[in-house]
Amino acid sequence: MTASLQHPNIAKLRFWGLLTGGSDIPGTLANARRKGLTMLQNNVRSAAPPIERFSFETKPHGEGGFARVIRGRDNELERDIAVKVLNPLATQFSPPEQERFRREARILARLSHPNIPSVYDVDFRPGHFIIISQFIEGTNLREILDEQGSIDFDRARSWFHQIASALEHAHSLGIVHRDVKPGNIIITPDRSCAYLVDFGIALSQTDALKLTKSGAWIGTPGYMSPEQEGGELIDSRSDLYSLGVTLYEALSGKRIPQGLYEELSLINQAIPPQIDDLVRACLEPRDRRIESSRAFGVQLASAFCTNRPLSEVLAHGRLHEIAVALQGMTADDFMKLPAGQRTLILVKLDDVVESPEPNLQLAAAQFLELLLTRGILLEKESYRRIVGPAINRGFERDFGQYMGRRTLRDALQSAAAVTRAEAYLVVEEEFVAFMERAQLSGMPAYLLHECRGVLQALLANPTCNAGAKKLAEFLRRVNKEQSERA
Repeated sequence: MTASLQHPNIAKLRFWGLLTGGSDIPGTLANARRKGLTMLQNNVRSAAPPIERFSFETKPHGEGGFARVIRGRDNELERDIAVKVLNPLATQFSPPEQERFRREARILARLSHPNIPSVYDVDFRPGHFIIISQFIEGTNLREILDEQGSIDFDRARSWFHQIASALEHAHSLGIVHRDVKPGNIIITPDRSCAYLVDFGIALSQTDALKLTKSGAWIGTPGYMSPEQEGGELIDSRSDLYSLGVTLYEALSGKRIPQGLYEELSLINQAIPPQIDDLVRACLEPRDRRIESSRAFGVQLASAFCTNRPLSEVLAHGRLHEIAVALQGMTADDFMKLPAGQRTLILVKLDDVVESPEPNLQLAAAQFLELLLTRGILLEKESYRRIVGPAINRGFERDFGQYMGRRTLRDALQSAAAVTRAEAYLVVEEEFVAFMERAQLSGMPAYLLHECRGVLQALLANPTCNAGAKKLAEFLRRVNKEQSERA
């Protein structure tokens, strides 16, 4: 039966079993062993060398405090890994302290949640401490905020609900993250999932003093709770403080001003005041702070709900209530509204888009994002009132540190792919007009990439016909500009 196994790895196991004195060796190999083990060993080494289990990138994928994270590859199981190197914990502490760290590592290995990378292995030996975990492909929230300034409330609701759920699981095991911040939240390329990464080992203030030359507390200033900054013993409520600070920054595009809370619902009128209540509950002193990650998730979900009839919301509601109502609609739902309600929504959109008030700029972008997909069944000129301003704010409007809004560009690409009939022609005509006035040579690389995405979506749309030649011409120009910069 053994001789019938033909898999190459089985063959390697036979050879290495022979070298270590294995007795279950079929015919020819047994004879070879008797005739000359040394010669066979040399042949085996040259014919079937052991595969290197791991390979690693030469540059660290991330660094912070006393730890380094290296991206690697498990060649045996063919999967990417993240290796957190914590060697100082194995070199600068006494045996009892190291045993405490070893217990912490075992607890980390028990984490099992869809929004937390899986821990594959922990290696704690004299002078050596690494944690091997699942590598998550994506972009961290810090990079997203630096690129576009803030995220829309629908993504915020989804991502932060996932992160709160991840913290709830960790806290149920007695694990405190200790460094919740945008840089430790990874968003997958399709923007559907958020992962909380970089769980750490619990360290006392004395431990921290041993590991940092300056004696600074391990964590990130601006996100740490007051008790963590003060070097006190912390619990799960410290993570909730950090989560509230991170949510505020994600929705506003900036950190909470020191000593002054600026209302999110005033910065962006599409944000419900209940979100301010939630953030404030996270920032309370520890004994009055929101009690759990589960409570955070429940309050976050309820903030984006409205129980009032749409007619009442449109007549008397605030912008955030209208946005919530639109969020739950499909394009068919939107067209089933009475003509007066649809018209009123478009009039309100015009008012917001044309307003020079700073606190309406983010609200305008979010309304355009919602209506780009929900308005695709509108008649041509009504849909044009959505598409034209969306292109302007997605590609041409200067928002200070960045040009255009990424979320609007994503929505435009989605609309380019799914629109049909007159709505498709509107997107095509408006985007061609934009490309004709755009200066490709001076366009940032990320905008060139987004232009390419919209042009390809328009060409791939089954409705594309007469305008294909013009769209292809612009796509070639974009490709040429990109290749010349490469």
